[in-house]
Amino acid sequence: MKQSTEPLQVLELEIKQTLDILIHLALEEKHAEMNSSFAKLLAKVQARDLIDYQLNVLVEPQTCSTETCLLLQSLQEAKSKPRKRHKLLTHRMILKIWLRKNPLFRKEFLPQMF
Repeated sequence: MKQSTEPLQVLELEIKQTLDILIHLALEEKHAEMNSSFAKLLAKVQARDLIDYQLNVLVEPQTCSTETCLLLQSLQEAKSKPRKRHKLLTHRMILKIWLRKNPLFRKEFLPQMF
């Protein structure tokens, strides 16, 4: 399915804004709000046919803009990590990987947490 550039640019902006919100919520340890914001973002990514309902990535992440690519790569990494049997992949697992992959979080916010 061919995507138009404009909706993907809007999605990239939404991902950047959501990441900023998630970083601040992480600093405030507001995990329920983090999960809610992240779930809404994943629904938008799914609506653009970049992932399916099982969080499988449907496009090549490198073909996307920077923040979208990081998010899709984080989803792939989270899905590939071994998990105990019957343990579901959670938003929190994906978020941890995504935040660690993000240079802004690593350089500016992570040092403040210690």
